[in-house]
Parts: sequence; structure tokens; C-alpha cells
Amino acid sequence: MFQCMWGYPHGLHCNYLIRGVKLSAHLHEIHGISGQGSARAECKWNHCGQELNNGSLCQHVEEIHMGIVHFCGCGSKFLRRDALNDHKESCLAFNKDGRQDVRR
Repeated sequence: MFQCMWGYPHGLHCNYLIRGVKLSAHLHEIHGISGQGSARAECKWNHCGQELNNGSLCQHVEEIHMGIVHFCGCGSKFLRRDALNDHKESCLAFNKDGRQDVRR
């Protein structure tokens, strides 16, 4: 569980408790951040202020602010979910369906 640190005026934060996997839905439903396109949005997590594409905002918050790390079944560690997915395509711990190979 993570405490949402999305900033509001006067130094206040959202403070809603969210699961890391529910971050995208929370940002969309509570803070109005939506879309995968190139529309720009400002990161207000702890009043960060960085401007990003809407599609990159959730990934930015996970990596930079929440420190979420993604692990492969082989033990490798990745800061980005897309890097883990790329790794899984050639990882011997996974079969070609993307499921963990239990024969190992």
C-alpha cells in the first residue's frame, strides 16, 4: 500500500491509500489524469512539477516517486515494467506464452 502524495494547493496531499497496481485507475478516477497519448500533464506527486506525456505519468510516479521495482522469476530486477516485459521474451525462466516455466 502506498499513500498518494498527489499535491493540492497550500501544501496539502491526497493521502488516499492505494495499491501500486491500482495507481493508474486512482490517477484517472480521482485526479483526472487519463489517456495514453501525447497530451501533456504536470506531475503533482509531492509537488514534483515535471511535465510529461499522460501515457508516461503513471510510469514516472511508480519509478521515481514510489520506488516500485519489478522482478523476473529468474531473479533479475528491473526499474521499469516495460524492461521486465522485454526481458521475459528471451528469459529462460519463461515459456513463449509469457508464463513462468515450472520445469526449471
